[in-house]
Amino acid sequence: MSEGQDWISVLPDEILHHILSFLTTKQSIQTCILSKRWIDLWKFTPVIDIQMPTPYPETTPSERTFIHNTLTQHQAFKLHKFSLDFSYEALYAVANVQLQHYIEFAISRQVQILSVSIELLFEYHCYVLPNVFYSHDNVPSLEQVSLKGFLFNPNPPCDLPFASLKALCLFDCAIDDGTLKGLLSNYFPVLESLTIDLCHRLLNFKASWCQSMALKHLVVRCMDNPGFNLEIDSSSLSSFKVYGNSVKISVSSLSSIAEATVFRSRYYLSKHNFDTRTWLRNLAHVKKFGVDSWFSQFLAREYEVNNNGWKIFENLKVFAWFGPLRKECDLIALIDFLVHCPSLEKIEIDFRFSFWEEAGEHRPPFALELPFVENSGDGQPTVGFLDNAKKIIIHHFFGYKSEIEFIKHLMQKAVVLETLSLTYHRLEFGPKLVSRGYTSCPPKELVQDKIFSLSTASSNVHISFHDTYHKLGF
Repeated sequence: MSEGQDWISVLPDEILHHILSFLTTKQSIQTCILSKRWIDLWKFTPVIDIQMPTPYPETTPSERTFIHNTLTQHQAFKLHKFSLDFSYEALYAVANVQLQHYIEFAISRQVQILSVSIELLFEYHCYVLPNVFYSHDNVPSLEQVSLKGFLFNPNPPCDLPFASLKALCLFDCAIDDGTLKGLLSNYFPVLESLTIDLCHRLLNFKASWCQSMALKHLVVRCMDNPGFNLEIDSSSLSSFKVYGNSVKISVSSLSSIAEATVFRSRYYLSKHNFDTRTWLRNLAHVKKFGVDSWFSQFLAREYEVNNNGWKIFENLKVFAWFGPLRKECDLIALIDFLVHCPSLEKIEIDFRFSFWEEAGEHRPPFALELPFVENSGDGQPTVGFLDNAKKIIIHHFFGYKSEIEFIKHLMQKAVVLETLSLTYHRLEFGPKLVSRGYTSCPPKELVQDKIFSLSTASSNVHISFHDTYHKLGF
C-alpha cells in the first residue's frame, strides 16, 4: 500500500464495526462524511450509545428526533450494548419517542448489555420502569442491566426469570425492601454481580435474599439512608464493597469471602464500636481488605482503650487504603496492624479526598492538605516488620506531609520491598480557591527529592515516580 493511502477503510466491516463501537452513536454517525465506504457502517455497529445531557429549553428540533431516526435506520440484527443517558429535561424533549419504545427496540435486537440512565432533579421525579422491561422472551442473551432513575413496580408483571442475567446495577432508583427482595428471589437465578447505589427508599438489604443464585460480588453505596441495615449472610459471596457513613453492617462468618472493602468518612464510637469488632473478626480470613480513615481511627481507639492491636488477619495478601491520614497516632496504629499481617505482599494506596471518586465518579483527582496532628511525645513505636511486602503502589499521591509520613513508615518496615510505584498528581489551584484556603501541591522536583531521600529497610527497592499536572479553579 502506497504512502498516504487510506489503510483503515480497506479493513473488513467487522473490524470497522468494532472500532465504531468505542464511540458514542452520534460520533459514529459523523464518520459517514469520511467517504462512501463509511456512509452505512454505523448502521451495523453492535453498540448504540446515545447521550442526551442537554436541558429541555436548549434542545433543538434535530436533537429531539435524533433517537427516532437512529433507531429507524439502525440495521444490526443483534446488539452487544444499548445505552441511553438522559437528563430529566431531555427525556421530555424526546417524548414523541417513548421510553418504552427504546427498550422494546433493544429487546428486539437481543441485546446483551442494557443501560438506561435518567439524571434526576429530585427523588420523586423517578420515571416508572415500563412493563416491557419484564417481557423478555426475545433476550435469552441479556447478561447485564444498569438502570438509573427508575421507579419499580412493587408487583412486576414478570412471568419468566431472566435466565442469563449475570450483572444488575440499580442507581438512584425508587425501590423498597419488599420489591427488591421479590425480584432477587424470583427472577434472577444466575445473577453473579449486584450493585445497589443510592437507592434511598431501601432500609434493609440481606445478601441471603439472593440465596437461590450464585451471587459472587456485591456493591452497596448509600450516604443518606439513616439506619440502613446491611447483612452479609450469603455463603456464595466472594467479595463485597460498602460505601456509606450510616450503614449498620452485619457480617456472618463466611469462608467464601476473599475480598472486602468498607469505606466511611469517619469512625463513630457511639454507633459502631461493638458492631465493628464483631464483623471485623468475621473477616479475619480475607485475602484483600480495603478501608479508609475510619479504620485507622478504630485501631487507634482500640490501642487507647485495650492497649491491644488486631493480629488476626493472617491470610491478608493485599491491603488497600483510601483517603488522607490526619493523626500520627492513627498512622502508628495502622502500621502496627500491617506488620501483624504475616502474609501481606502488596499495599495499594489512594490519597484522594473522597471515596466517591473510587466508586467511579468522573472528576479530576482531588485532595486537600489537612493538618497532620503529631504525637506530643515519642508515641508508641510499632514492633515488627513487613516481612513479605514486595510491592507498594500509590495511585494518587499529592505530596502532602501526612502522605510522605505514611510512605516513610512503610519504607522503614518493608524489609523485602522490591517496588515502590507512585503517581504524583500536582494540583494547582486558581486565585479564588487559594483565597478560600486551598494550598497547591509542592513542585514535582521537591516531592521527588523527598521520596528518593527516604530511608529504606530493603536494599533492593526500585522507586518508580510518575507525575501529572491538573489546574483547578482557573
